Amino acid sequence: MSKKRKRKGRIRKLQGKALSPGLVFGTAYRVEPQHPAFFRLSISPKDVSVELKRFRKALKRSRQQYLRDKKKLEKAVGKEHAAIIDAHLLMLEDPWLLEEIEKGIRENLESPEKAIQHVADNLLDVYRSLVDPFFRERSSDFEEVVQRLIWNLTELVVGEDPDLPDDLILVAPEIGLGVLARFPLEKIKGLVLTRAGETSHVAIIARSYQIPVVSGIENIREEVRTGDRLLLDGFSGTVEVGVGPESLVKARSKKDSAAEAGLTKKSDRKPCLTLDGERVFLYANTEFGSEVAAALKAGAEGIGLFRSEYLYMSQKNQVLDEEGHFLLYRELAETVKQRPAVIRTLDIADPSRSEYAAGEEGSALGLRGIRVSLRDPDTFKVQIRAILRAREHGNLRIVLPMISSVDEIIESRKLIEEVEKELGVALLNDDRVAVGVLLEVPAAILTLEAIARYCDFVAVGTNDLIQYTLAAGRLEEEIAYLYNPLHPALLRCLDTVVKVARANDITATVCGEMAAHPIYAAVLVGLGFRHLSMTSVAIPAVKRAIRKYSAADLKEKVDELMSLTRLSEITTFVQKTFIQRLEKESAFQELRTG
Repeated sequence: MSKKRKRKGRIRKLQGKALSPGLVFGTAYRVEPQHPAFFRLSISPKDVSVELKRFRKALKRSRQQYLRDKKKLEKAVGKEHAAIIDAHLLMLEDPWLLEEIEKGIRENLESPEKAIQHVADNLLDVYRSLVDPFFRERSSDFEEVVQRLIWNLTELVVGEDPDLPDDLILVAPEIGLGVLARFPLEKIKGLVLTRAGETSHVAIIARSYQIPVVSGIENIREEVRTGDRLLLDGFSGTVEVGVGPESLVKARSKKDSAAEAGLTKKSDRKPCLTLDGERVFLYANTEFGSEVAAALKAGAEGIGLFRSEYLYMSQKNQVLDEEGHFLLYRELAETVKQRPAVIRTLDIADPSRSEYAAGEEGSALGLRGIRVSLRDPDTFKVQIRAILRAREHGNLRIVLPMISSVDEIIESRKLIEEVEKELGVALLNDDRVAVGVLLEVPAAILTLEAIARYCDFVAVGTNDLIQYTLAAGRLEEEIAYLYNPLHPALLRCLDTVVKVARANDITATVCGEMAAHPIYAAVLVGLGFRHLSMTSVAIPAVKRAIRKYSAADLKEKVDELMSLTRLSEITTFVQKTFIQRLEKESAFQELRTG
């Protein structure tokens, strides 16, 4: 009782992880997981036919619901985002999955609910063991498909509350697209979750449509109740519960200051110049064609990384559709015009082999990106053909992911040249498509002097480079503290990239999330990078931070930073040298690094 009285009377501040920036005040609405109270585990032989019909009826109902959800999302967020629902439909209609479930009903005399759960548990173990965070986070999508089937088997009706507040902040352990589709998108002001990854579908859509998201809030049911007033800070990853009128006034003032600084929707199209006149080019990372125009409006000077996986993943049987890709790339080219747009070739693990698990010698840790493309050169050439056809409409470039050797870049360029000849593209150097490599593994950094001779540019994917260098994934909670963008090993890798790029007179871009943080962006400029690519909503804040320094000053500070060897020394140095200085500017109060 005393704990309840204490809870009611005080404001509580919860610390999580920011997945989508923004600052909002609203009303909490807990989304409770819907589970049947019980279901039968086994059936009798005479019930097999009836139970198979019940399962197929639930399957049909689930399919209809997904199609309805897709139409609703198309209306709210556009066809490209809504196409993510197709991934759920692919899982739902997977022949192997359906056969295994029906086999459990026919041969093992399991109830449909038990058969679904049995098959699902085995598959979820595989999903969760994958090293690639993109595919590991697909486990939540599969769980949603399974849960929907069980809902429909038990005829559990999940409806929408007609009296939802207009300042809705959804609070849940996790939220999938199917759940999100139940709510009016215009009312959703923020999401507070326990589990959500940076590459989850919900996080991607939230960032695209500027809905702040904070994840990693444990004991969420005990901490937040429906009706609580919340201040959600998607910059620092904090959630204040039980805030009153004074906090609301303060929050609005803080939000107004952020808007003035260009940290929210306000665009900043002016060039990014350091105090001593050094030009720094800022680009956007995008995943859908609909994001490109918004990114340019926010101040992006082009597209530094266009991820091409989602159109592929939405295709039934995962067959790469050249015409679909061509239309997407043509739209991209026509939108950017003469600005550069760099398309990453498919960066997925081998979809035909599900046995890859963390720690295994042949795991998905390595069998992805260009390695998969070179195993299937015909599919690779289909994508290249679509890019080269669309290149007539704008400044498109190609970047190859997961390159780790000279042989891979040579073989890739050979295939690209074959497509150029097939299309009759002139092979003069001025007419060839620019081809670069994405530096994500230490092997590429260590052999970069050789690799660079075959590149038109290089790009650093810091997300993977950090985890592969430090053997610490961002989503592994027990060792997440080791995932440090300012680790001396990573700084030396980045320093090598700058020096080799200069020696070979090629551009070096950083396109990982490190570039989206104003402090880290300043460090990157100090290292010598002049091309940074990031989520578009971060561009105004990064521009403002870089404009506070001279390039010479940043170089001097980073030289000192490079001399430090202990992480504690680096943390203290960054706190005193960068963070405290920027905190003096009111616009950067939201960007504290805790």
